[in-house]
Formats: sequence, C-alpha cells, structure tokens
Amino acid sequence: MHHFPITPTAYIYICTRLTVRKARLIKKDQYMRLLNMDLNQISRFIGETEYQNEVNELAGSLSGIALIEGALTRNLAETYQSVVAITPGTLHELTVRYLARWDIWNVMLVLRSRQFNIPADQIRQVLIPAGGISPGQIEALLSQRTINDIIEGLEKWELYPILKDGFATGYRKGLFAEVENSLYMSFYKNYYKDAKSGIRGGDAILPYMRFEIDIVNIRNLFRLRAGSRVTDIKPYIIPGGNLRPEYFQQMYPVEDKQQFVAGMQQAKILPILMEALQDVRCNESVCEADAADLIWKLWAERKTPLFAMMMAVTRLRLHRLEQISRRYPFSVLPILSYLEHKRHEVANLRAIARGKQFGLDADHIRRYLVM
Repeated sequence: MHHFPITPTAYIYICTRLTVRKARLIKKDQYMRLLNMDLNQISRFIGETEYQNEVNELAGSLSGIALIEGALTRNLAETYQSVVAITPGTLHELTVRYLARWDIWNVMLVLRSRQFNIPADQIRQVLIPAGGISPGQIEALLSQRTINDIIEGLEKWELYPILKDGFATGYRKGLFAEVENSLYMSFYKNYYKDAKSGIRGGDAILPYMRFEIDIVNIRNLFRLRAGSRVTDIKPYIIPGGNLRPEYFQQMYPVEDKQQFVAGMQQAKILPILMEALQDVRCNESVCEADAADLIWKLWAERKTPLFAMMMAVTRLRLHRLEQISRRYPFSVLPILSYLEHKRHEVANLRAIARGKQFGLDADHIRRYLVM
C-alpha cells in the first residue's frame, strides 16, 4: 500500500462531513412510523430525505417497491463512492480495502443467480454496490450466460485466482460455501496484514477487526456443526481474531454441556451472546446462564443460531464499532462506522418495504431491522 500523509485539516474536513451525514440518518422513532405506513407513504417519506434526488430521477419510470428499491440502491452506491472520493491518504486506502468485502458479496450473488436460475431483478434488490467492482460491471456479469463467463469477466479482480480454482472442476454440493469462505479468508488476511503493516491509523482498526473475525468464526463454527461432516475445521476458520484457530478446533467435537459452557466462558463469548439475547427478548435481566442454556441447546441439536439472535449480534457488532470509533477519533474507524450505519439504513428500508409488499405485520418486520 502507498503511504500518503494526512494533515489535521484533511481529517477535520472528512470527519465534519461524515458527522453531518450521520446525523441525517433515519432515527429509531422514524422507523417506528415507517412500520405503520403503506408503500406509497414510504415512497413519499424517503422522497423527503437524503434519497430525494434518486426518487425524483426514477419516479417517471418506476413506482411502488421498484421505485423504493431503485432509489435505495442508487443512493447507497453514490454515497459510498462520494465518501471514498473525499477520504484522504492512508484513510482512503484503508477504506477502499474494507469496502472490498462487498465485491465478494456481489460476486457470489451473481454466481448463485446463474447456477440456480434466480431472476436478475431479485439479485439487484440485495446487491451492495460498495466495492471496487462498479455497478456497470455487475450488470455486465448479470448478463453472462454461464458460470465460466462470469468468472472470466472477473479476470482483473484480485481474488480471481481463488474463484477460478474453486470452480475449476464444476459444480458440486457445498461448492459455493467453500469458495465464499476462501474469498472471505483472503479478504480478512489481506486487510489484517495491511492494518499491521505500519500504515498510519492501521493499529486503531485492529481491535474491531479481531472482534469481527471472532464473530464470523463463531458463526462458521455453528454452521459447520449443523450441516457438515468435516473433521478438521481449521481451513474454515479465519486467523487474526482474539480466538486462535486451535480454540475452534477443540470446541468443534465437544458433546458435553459442562465442557461446552466452560469453553464459551473461557473465550468470553457468553457475554456477547448474553447481550444479544437481552436484545432479542427485550429483557435486561437475561443472564449468562440463560445465554448458555440457549446456545447449548442449539449446539446439541446441531442447529445454527436463531435468525433473531444473529440480527442481535449484528446490532451488537455495529454498537461495538461505534464505541471503538469514539475511542480512536483520528482513525479510519469513524469513516467505517458511518458507512456501516448507512448500509444498515438501506437494509432497514428495504426490509420494511418488502415486508409491506408481502403483508407482514409491523412486529414481524421489526425483527429484521438493525437500529
């Protein structure tokens, strides 16, 4: 990576700009009102916010859910591109590297759409145009007729070799999960290496990256336990977290509750799950023993964590990022915090709009929101 100096004036500029933008993001009480609106009212609401330009541009050709989806997707892409454009020096490099994770998300969506005949319009609804692969490039990939054509269209992508090797022998069950895991492992390894390389501001992001890697590895541990027969899970565990890969290898075969709970306590995972369970149940009296009982039940029955629990962990991860960004105000973390909050705002608005489209009640939709 190239190391360019960042002047105090440059940082103050980007920090002030993003502080103003973050203050404009939709608040919890506004989400509560949105939950009681219909699609037309939601369209009018977002047309009076930061999405006004996109709604006005698309209103002539789109309406209803299509208008909302189109405006949200376009606004998110333009927001991310504008932040990258005004971010200086090494902050720029760390931001671009972090956003590269969404290239993996988008590429895997496009590949799945072709393999499983998912309509392109459905894929467009969940794309996150935040990485180095532009929306135009993604559209070109969506138009390809075969998996191989899609892969060859990514020949200049830095993770192309992993993709090409992964699909070299054709499709088989479990292939997509394996390739996706390899891509994310490469992303985290590269980002962690960059952050530790001595680049200015890199050390500040390490605490959050370690926490995020731990969350991903815990999720992978339960997924492998629920749907895999592998005996060596080290290839599926991302190094660089607070928890070493050997810990997950030791936990994987455990069948005794006492040993399992002790392992969770030793790794300080139970407090994280306890906070998530408190959020799910809206009850601050939930203790570590409650979290231990629930997570053991899922483990013993070889089930993945409940969706509501994973959403709560996502909220906790976002809150942790916010906490650490305040501790390191002169780093890339405040930038990433804004970008993550913005992404979840778009995801929340999509969830509300889709829920309304399918007639879901407000309480059900609320479980899908990160606030």
